[in-house]
Amino acid sequence: MSRLPTSKRRQEPEQIAGRRLSKLQKRIRCWLDAEERRTHRIFISSHQQLVQALPHAKGNISHSLRLLEGRGLVEIGRSPGGQAENVRLTSAGCQKASELAESYD
Repeated sequence: MSRLPTSKRRQEPEQIAGRRLSKLQKRIRCWLDAEERRTHRIFISSHQQLVQALPHAKGNISHSLRLLEGRGLVEIGRSPGGQAENVRLTSAGCQKASELAESYD
């Protein structure tokens, strides 16, 4: 009986977990999608508005945004000092947000 090396078996759950989104990340995506639909995708949402709209700590929201950016779901516009100024969904993020919205209907 051939067995997979231990390292191969351990990577599998990590890869699956890497695709999951936290509740906060889902809320961020839904909020961004709703804002972009409301403004007909003309305006970019400000980071400050997002922080004020969600009942979470700013640090947690910023961390989740960086993770979403790393996955290619959002783009974060930064000031010359490196602070997040605006946030918008990428085309992949829009697609995932609409799939998520459909699952709630």
